[in-house]
Amino acid sequence: MTKAYRPSLHMTPDQGWMNDPNGLVYFNGYFHQFYQYYPHDTVWGPMHWGHKISQDLIHWQELEPALYPDESGMCFSGSAIVDWENTSGLFETDKPGLLAFYTSFIQPKVVLADGREIEDPIQQQSLAYSQDGLVWHKYQDGAPIIPARGNPDFRDPKVIWHQASQAWVMVVSCGQHIEFYRSTNLLDWQLVSEFGYRHGAHSKGPWECPDLFELPIEGSDDSRWILVVGIGEGAHCGGAGTQYFVGQFDGTTFINQNHPEDVLWLDFGRDYYATQSFSDVPAEDDRRIVSTWMSNHQYSLELPTEAFRSAMAMPRELFLFESEVGLRVGQRFVGELDTALTIDTSEQLEQEQAISLYSSQSVAKLSFSVALESEQQLRLNLFDDNALSFVFSVSSLEQNQNKNQNQGQGLQVRSIRRGQFGSDRLDTHYPHDYSVNLPTSAEFNVELLIDNGSVELLNNGGEFSFTNLAFPSQTNTSCVISVDHGALNISQLQQFSLAKECRK
Repeated sequence: MTKAYRPSLHMTPDQGWMNDPNGLVYFNGYFHQFYQYYPHDTVWGPMHWGHKISQDLIHWQELEPALYPDESGMCFSGSAIVDWENTSGLFETDKPGLLAFYTSFIQPKVVLADGREIEDPIQQQSLAYSQDGLVWHKYQDGAPIIPARGNPDFRDPKVIWHQASQAWVMVVSCGQHIEFYRSTNLLDWQLVSEFGYRHGAHSKGPWECPDLFELPIEGSDDSRWILVVGIGEGAHCGGAGTQYFVGQFDGTTFINQNHPEDVLWLDFGRDYYATQSFSDVPAEDDRRIVSTWMSNHQYSLELPTEAFRSAMAMPRELFLFESEVGLRVGQRFVGELDTALTIDTSEQLEQEQAISLYSSQSVAKLSFSVALESEQQLRLNLFDDNALSFVFSVSSLEQNQNKNQNQGQGLQVRSIRRGQFGSDRLDTHYPHDYSVNLPTSAEFNVELLIDNGSVELLNNGGEFSFTNLAFPSQTNTSCVISVDHGALNISQLQQFSLAKECRK
């Protein structure tokens, strides 16, 4: 068995534990990616902010951690912005600097009247700053800029500039809902609204890792605001998942344009959580680029890796499109990925029954288009031991009730994952077999990115995506494409491998 499972393309810590991406920001020619980090073990511990930088979103250089836990608490998730005009007054007047907003977490023990000790967690929002993005200082020695609110789950501040109302907005998760704060100086914050009661998916655990941004509607001059929220358990296929809401935001209040019970998932795989977008990307770039922790709380502590644990999904660009059932958010791999790959084959294949593709490397990218007949099942078996499989078939699709439409045709995607590793929790929760129905036709394209330890599948140019960890028992990368009967009608088949200059 391949025990290391170190990806060749995906971002991982050099050693230690990693989870949520934090403080994603572009500054002085570099993408800065901070992340929840514990350098001294491969399981969760006192949280630091790890730090990596990149010029191309593919190759990352690890730096010293930006934030360390101390008497002011552990450093939980948050966000970062460029303070271009020194609004905070923390920098030299003629130079911009970075501000990092994070949750400081303290867990003191309280002695009850009967002598028992219990932990009383305190979560509050704090601020750190850096002139160069490398050396960081905690504002007022870690003192909070927003004190604890009485809810033990009050965390993950995301700060944005709202141009229309000329104010800074902070989005914070607070138990089962989201709170919105406003500020004009980045130091003093006022609570202005809340959102989330009876909207979307809820579970026993709190909402986490919110993000808020505006996206243009493809093919239109209009736009919508997108609110992204993580749900740590009870997602569509078990464990953690990332949901989103489409609506309007006036700088104070978010209004969901869908029915409160509608649940929209950003990704339909098992391992896509805590999505965050980069701030201050140059205007000429004009992309909403996101990074996401590629794991699941159900088994994240026991994954079969060595020296490190966890990876980030390949950075993606979000887009907003009009689907058969309303506006939906899709994802594309960032264009920079193309520079790391080289094409192996490009074929036009039709009227085949099965195609077997192999790669001697641990990295492969495949893309093809397919026309599926109404009674056919298309199967993708990945790796020699079929560690991960996808099955596509035509299904009935329940249309949006608000549109008052009848059932129509859609695409059912079944995801099957196999594997036993000798750990009770991992062996119980890691294997899966579930199906989802997508509002798309039986003529579609598939894009697969396979790296050591993971598989990412994009459907129809990224309109829908599946992100799954995959730990096969051998190192060969293979994909068998077949149908259960009739002809395999695929075209535009392309296979890519890692370019020589990108191989580790």
